[in-house]
Amino acid sequence: MSVSIKVAIRCRPFVKEDKLGVEMTQNSEEEGEVQLLNSDYTTNRFAFTYSWWTAFNYERYVQSDEAICKRMKFVGQEDVYNSVGQKIKADLMDGNPVVLFAYGLSGSGKTFTVFGPDAADSPDAWFKHDKPHPQWGVFPHLAYDMFNEKQDGWKFTMKYFQNVVDIVRDLMSPMVKEQSYKSGMRKDKDGFMDIEWCEGTVLKTWDDLREQFQKSNEKKAISPTQFNHQSTRGHCIMTLEVEMPMVDNPSLKQKGRVYVCDLAGTEPAGDIFYALYEKKTFPNGDVEHILKGPHKDQRKTKELQDQGKKINLSLSEMAQFFMKMAEAVKKKTLKPGKSIPGCNSYFLCKYLKDTMLQARTYLFCAIRPEVQFLNYTFATLGFAKNASVIKLAPKKATVEASAGELKLMAELAELKALVAELQSGDGAGSEDIAALLAQKQAALANQLAGGDAGSAKSNNEAEMKQQAEEYGRRGISLSHFEKGTKEPYFVNLDEDPFRSNRFMYLLTKDVTVFGPGGDIKPLALSVVKGHCSVERHENDKTEITEAFTNCTLVGGAGETIHNGKKLDKDARIALKPFDRVAIGGELLLYRHPEFDPKDQEPMSASNAIEEYQKSLAEADNEQKRQMDERMKAFEAEKDEWRKQQGLVKTQEEQDAIENAKAKEEHDRAMAAVDREILELLPKTKELKKIVGLLDRDQLSFDVTLQRTDDPLGVPTVKVKVINGLTDESIIIDPFEFIKSYSIVKDETSRLSMAIESGREYEVSELNDPLKILFDNTFQLGTCTIFPEYLIYGLSTDEDEVNTDIKNCSAPYNNVGKLEVTWVPLETPDSEEDPDYAPDIDDDIGPADLLGKPWTYKIKISSCSALPITVDECYVQYTFNGVEYTTETLNEQDTHNPAFEYTCVHHVESVDQEFLDYLMTPLEINLYCSPAVRQPKTKVSTTNSAVVKNLTAGVMVAEGGGASRGGGGGGDAELERLRARVAELETENARLIQENEKLKAGGSAVVKGLEAAKALDTSINA
Repeated sequence: MSVSIKVAIRCRPFVKEDKLGVEMTQNSEEEGEVQLLNSDYTTNRFAFTYSWWTAFNYERYVQSDEAICKRMKFVGQEDVYNSVGQKIKADLMDGNPVVLFAYGLSGSGKTFTVFGPDAADSPDAWFKHDKPHPQWGVFPHLAYDMFNEKQDGWKFTMKYFQNVVDIVRDLMSPMVKEQSYKSGMRKDKDGFMDIEWCEGTVLKTWDDLREQFQKSNEKKAISPTQFNHQSTRGHCIMTLEVEMPMVDNPSLKQKGRVYVCDLAGTEPAGDIFYALYEKKTFPNGDVEHILKGPHKDQRKTKELQDQGKKINLSLSEMAQFFMKMAEAVKKKTLKPGKSIPGCNSYFLCKYLKDTMLQARTYLFCAIRPEVQFLNYTFATLGFAKNASVIKLAPKKATVEASAGELKLMAELAELKALVAELQSGDGAGSEDIAALLAQKQAALANQLAGGDAGSAKSNNEAEMKQQAEEYGRRGISLSHFEKGTKEPYFVNLDEDPFRSNRFMYLLTKDVTVFGPGGDIKPLALSVVKGHCSVERHENDKTEITEAFTNCTLVGGAGETIHNGKKLDKDARIALKPFDRVAIGGELLLYRHPEFDPKDQEPMSASNAIEEYQKSLAEADNEQKRQMDERMKAFEAEKDEWRKQQGLVKTQEEQDAIENAKAKEEHDRAMAAVDREILELLPKTKELKKIVGLLDRDQLSFDVTLQRTDDPLGVPTVKVKVINGLTDESIIIDPFEFIKSYSIVKDETSRLSMAIESGREYEVSELNDPLKILFDNTFQLGTCTIFPEYLIYGLSTDEDEVNTDIKNCSAPYNNVGKLEVTWVPLETPDSEEDPDYAPDIDDDIGPADLLGKPWTYKIKISSCSALPITVDECYVQYTFNGVEYTTETLNEQDTHNPAFEYTCVHHVESVDQEFLDYLMTPLEINLYCSPAVRQPKTKVSTTNSAVVKNLTAGVMVAEGGGASRGGGGGGDAELERLRARVAELETENARLIQENEKLKAGGSAVVKGLEAAKALDTSINA
């Protein structure tokens, strides 16, 4: 029997004053409706299973249609669970898999619907309450009910992981495991996708689940954006599997499984900025986070946007999957539960698409009530509409009970029968039997915990203990094993919470020396012998004051920074709880459990890293800083003088002020570029040394600049990765480089530890430096077309079909051809007709299109003569404000990938803004990933070159260099890059001239266009 995806649309509360954009109506138990209000869209009414209105605060914000707000029924968390929760629970109890799929804009309420509040600092966080709470989402209610109904033989197993771009992080692993999303992704025997290496933990109680989730949730990647003060930067998936003995066949167990899929926000990457918030509490107790604006550090926004572009590829592929599935269903060419080919390039589809077609799937789409967000709302409703028609074929899963389980279950049944018999009599002996029953139940629980998931946990614990022993030889402790320590210690800090608090440096000796040959031997390349030391003094606790400390930091031979200030050699400074110390680029937080302030929080990792970076910048640019301060003071004095004089500014003065503002903004942006370069340069140099140690010295790295469309002419910073063996290079974003840098350092540390311990270790192929650094998707080039001829109903001329692809980086040469064709259509559903041409009145010209529909099909056929052998590739372009992406081609191994992409672009009613848009150039971007030929030699302890290098050389600490700064130096390189800025500006001017020539060129289309214009002019003369 086939079923459809059940789709629920939920509208969150207002966050700003605006008109009402949606009306939500629930007509019956499973018949909901959403209607767009104050909308310019032609389709404004959508039907779904559920339609929920949750904007309780409309009176404070709404500026129109208040009467509609009043008549809409408020749907709270408990109402949501009452609508769907019992159905989901019944499906699970019957041995079905259930997918709970949360989709929508960041901050629109996705996480709130499926989980409820989950911020660690929120008193309403669902995991802080052991009994049902009004703010609980669907999953806590469901899990609480299931645990309350738990019977003998039931087994609960949990996994929780996050997909961040192209890696998966196991949020439950204390070892902080992360691997390529392609690694270990397999279907189990029932046909459901699983990630084998992610840890599955057996949960005995509801409290076990709450505790495990809270610990894991603290590790997920989040960032504050204007849409949400804690926006998830990746897709989070939690699975809870429930095995239940079958009543009619005890040798088999039903296996229900719920997948809670909390996806990243769907907003375009370019719309995001890294935000600052203020927490505000209203008189009635409501708490809101008020957006104050963008963060002053523009690099944070740039990194979010770069990351968002990658995340959106996964979401776009899922949207394409639903759209193609919906088309196939409408054409009746697809059986229930069957999938279309393709759409298998990114994590989301690869992991979820087959599973959700075989499950009971619920799609929770979150939207906002304000008119300002209607474009996002419309896109979300389109996604949901496609999903709602897809037919599923749910299948149940079973697993055999072990012999031990069967034996214990039989004994339990006998004991229960005996207890019942004794209690029905005089009750004599029933207490002893009940105690024995409890023992058997505990034995069964332990038997279940020792199954597959239990074995995996045991293996992980053994691996952890092995790591603890190996790090212990260097004086480094794993935080996982030292949680109860009362000794003072340093703990590592990283802006990425996944990598923070992994390592502890316990300060147990009178003098603890850092560096090779010392008491604590970090593996970082920049840590030298006698780098620094910490002296510990025993004090009488009765004399403890607020400024108490029993540890003193002493400067040594290496660079050491304390709270943003450099510590000179032999200089001494008393350590206080929550002090920040950087030792050779590794940022640490000082803690003393007995004396840490109870009413104070330590500085956040991001602020600590910002403090450290600032100290590096000030050390390198002290003279420039002093000059800037003098100039600011001078400008302030001048402004005050003019204000006192009451001078009226002339237009010339106004222009000068505007130019000064532009220059100030330009200088501020360029300073951010300088900081980013200074941050990256030491990492590129360090990583070059590391890959040499790992027998991958064909790789080299360079910080480079790319021109952008920025009106101030500010370039963007990139990292060039060069493969010397193939003479090929790629350009990647800094966040991708830093991610790979961290993983390579982790692997180097594991190799170093294995060599020291005399055991074998091999880096997986997906984490091989060559693979992880060079096998990245990057923008190879851009082709520019001029769509003005589309105003006149012309098709692309045969001579103009193949367009040059210009390299995105210097020397901006041609790197191939892209075959692009535009064909006019009569309607969006029309077939191509070579004889069709739109009827445009020559007497009126382009203005004749105003108010009429406009329809064209674009065909992107193939690329040719690319300079690299392509493994994966896709094309992306923005048309009329909407971004479009072709399907990603995989395993191509070619210089001439064929896309065969088509898309119909339709405008219901042409306006002057659209005509003006068609007069501007259209850029089509090509993204590629090079085919990587893996060397025959592995990066492992069996590679004699690796062993020799790591034994003789200085090794690198796992997770070290967590701060995002670096050492000093790089002045010559910085000057070289500044010179490149000047080259880019010159090149930009040349390209502008080239564009003008192209517009005035002699192509057939341009000539035809000019002829049409000339005819138009003569007729209207």
